[in-house]
Amino acid sequence: EVITVFEVSDHDRLILTDVLPTGELRIVLYGQSGQGKSTLGGIILGNREIFTSDKDSKKCRKERKTITGRDVVVVDTPGLFKVDDDGEEVVEEIKRSIKHAEPGPHVFLFVERFKEISQEKLDALKTFQDTFGKQAVDYTIVVFTTKRKEIDAAFMQETLKSLRRLTDQFQQRYFVFNIRDEQQGSQLDELLGIMNKMTGEKCQPFYTSKMLQEAEEALKTRKETKPKPEEEWRSFYDRCGLIGMAVGCAAGYFICGGELTPTTGAGVGAVVGMMLFVGIAFLGVLAKIKLQA
Repeated sequence: EVITVFEVSDHDRLILTDVLPTGELRIVLYGQSGQGKSTLGGIILGNREIFTSDKDSKKCRKERKTITGRDVVVVDTPGLFKVDDDGEEVVEEIKRSIKHAEPGPHVFLFVERFKEISQEKLDALKTFQDTFGKQAVDYTIVVFTTKRKEIDAAFMQETLKSLRRLTDQFQQRYFVFNIRDEQQGSQLDELLGIMNKMTGEKCQPFYTSKMLQEAEEALKTRKETKPKPEEEWRSFYDRCGLIGMAVGCAAGYFICGGELTPTTGAGVGAVVGMMLFVGIAFLGVLAKIKLQA
C-alpha cells in the first residue's frame, strides 16, 4: 500500500493549529460518482488532484498528511452508480475502506452535490444505510459540494428544504463546501472543526469493523425474512378475494330484500364480489407503484 505524506505549509499550520487535537484523524469519503467526493478529499489533504488523477479507479485509495504533528488519513472509496459497474462489487470494495482506516474511521463524509433531492441521492442513502448500518449515522457528516461563487439565501433555503429527507437521517449534520473557491482555508477550518467536535463527543470515538459485521448480519436477516414479491402479491390477492366475497354476500342479502337463497346469494355474491375484487386489486397495484416510485 502506497501512502503519500505531504509537506505542511505555514498557511495550513495557521488554519488547523486550533482545530485538530493530537492523534490521528481517519476520514472515509462516500458518495456517488461525479459529486466532488474525490476533489474534496484532495482539498483536505492540500492536493486537490491526489484522488482525481485516476478517475476510473474501482479501488479504495488511502492518503495521509501530517498537520501540526497530527496525521490526517483520508480514504476515498469508489463512486456509486457508474455506468457498467457491478453494484455489488463496488459495495464490497467500499466496505474495505474500514480496513484501510484501521482500527476504524472517526468520520464518514457523505458527499453529494448541493442540488435538490433526487432518486439517486435517496438510492445512495439506502446503500449507505444497508452497508454500514444504523450505528454509522453517529459518525457521518453530509457534505454538499458546490461550484457556485455565491449562493443567495433564497436558493440556499429552498435547496436545504428539499434535501431534508437526506439530512434528517443524520440529525441535520451537514456542511456546504465550495470546491471551486480558491480561498478554501476558512471552509476547511470549519469542516475539520466540526469533525473534531463530533469525535470528541463520543464514548466510542470511531466506527469499528465489529459494527460493520453487525450491519452485514442485520441486512442478511432482513433479506431472509422479507417475503418474496410473488408471495406478497399472492397474499394481497387472497385478501382482496375474501373481502370481495364477504361484501358480495352482504350486497346479495340486501338486494334480495333480506331473503337470501343459496342460488341468489351465490350469483349476486359472485358478481359483486368479483367487481369489488378487481377494484380493490387495481387500487392496491396503483398504491404499490406509487410507493415504489
